[in-house]
Amino acid sequence: MSRTILHVDMDSYFASVEQQANPKLRDRPIVVTGKPTIKSVVAAASKEAKECGVESAMATWKARNICPGLTLVPGNPDRYEWITNNFFDILRAYSPRLEPFGVDEAFLDVTAKMEEFQSPLELVEGIKKRVEEEFGGWITCSVGIARNKLLAKLASDMEKPDGSTRIRDEEISEVLEEISLTELCGIGSRTERRLNRMDINSVPELGNFPEKELRKEFGVNGARLKLMGQGKDPSPVLPASYEEEVKSVGNSLTLPDYKRTPRKALPVLFKLSQKVGYRLRKKGLIAGTVKLVVRDKEFNIKGKQLTPGRFVDDGNLIYSIALKIKEKLGFPPTPTMVGVRASKLRAKDSLPQPLLSDRRKRKKLLRVMDEVNEEYGDGSLYFAAQSGAEDLLPSVGEFKRPGDLE
Repeated sequence: MSRTILHVDMDSYFASVEQQANPKLRDRPIVVTGKPTIKSVVAAASKEAKECGVESAMATWKARNICPGLTLVPGNPDRYEWITNNFFDILRAYSPRLEPFGVDEAFLDVTAKMEEFQSPLELVEGIKKRVEEEFGGWITCSVGIARNKLLAKLASDMEKPDGSTRIRDEEISEVLEEISLTELCGIGSRTERRLNRMDINSVPELGNFPEKELRKEFGVNGARLKLMGQGKDPSPVLPASYEEEVKSVGNSLTLPDYKRTPRKALPVLFKLSQKVGYRLRKKGLIAGTVKLVVRDKEFNIKGKQLTPGRFVDDGNLIYSIALKIKEKLGFPPTPTMVGVRASKLRAKDSLPQPLLSDRRKRKKLLRVMDEVNEEYGDGSLYFAAQSGAEDLLPSVGEFKRPGDLE
């Protein structure tokens, strides 16, 4: 059975996020950069700026020269990190076979999911709807659909922004005849020049060229280049190895309207801290740093982290650290999202067992609670402090990043 691979790419990522956050920036040419007061380069350009010829990595002074009225916006890493985490979570809801390809794009193998949909386009519309509901209408994605990663990436670039393009098996030859060599992901201008010197000037010519000659020029990559010229890519979609590249573990929740006050958000934060603690214990890990993230109704995101001087896997301790961060960070009058993340992880068995009796009792209590919840379902046994969030237990979302724990 032919595979169904998606390449999902967020459009004008950082710039569209800033336009969603600030309505005054919408329909205007903007670029996201470092500090607008100093010389820097363009990290991302809005579609309006791209229409003027502005490109990523262009010097900001040059971008201003070619695009009158250009607005330079300082980047907001916490905001982008939060959206990236949740963007990947949306995709994982359709398939666990997710391969991040940067902060704003990913490959997704949905072959096993296709029996639930009439066509891949129906599945893609579901993804696009989820993205709009989660982030707002100004943040969109373009999706390519094909039988392999190479063609899916090619397809996602064909209709931007907010496009959905499918390359069917019977269309592959025709598509390859119409594109240039550098439109294939993995062939840059230097490789193109080397191919041109071998009298290879088109994709079909690459596909028909003797593999032996390609290997002589490019080594082991010669065989891969020939396959690319034929529109073939046997490489699988490889999810990040959570066991090998654990960076952090966390949870966040977009608050419903009736929870959007600092007081009502605290039980939710407590519950999120408990979930983080449970996931750490489940994996035999402890955390040295805790980070609190909050978002207001204007989509402004603030985050701050604290290293308490001891390693933790107890949700109560994680919550107490989050409260200390809150004292410095503050809560907006109308919080719309709260999240907590633990990082600087290490194996729990790398530390000695607790000597104090109260800590040993606490460890035993947590173990019993974990066993009860695993046996009878999450939320069967919980601390009274989260009683203001019990109605949200089934809908608490995950706050992950590529390389986080599942």
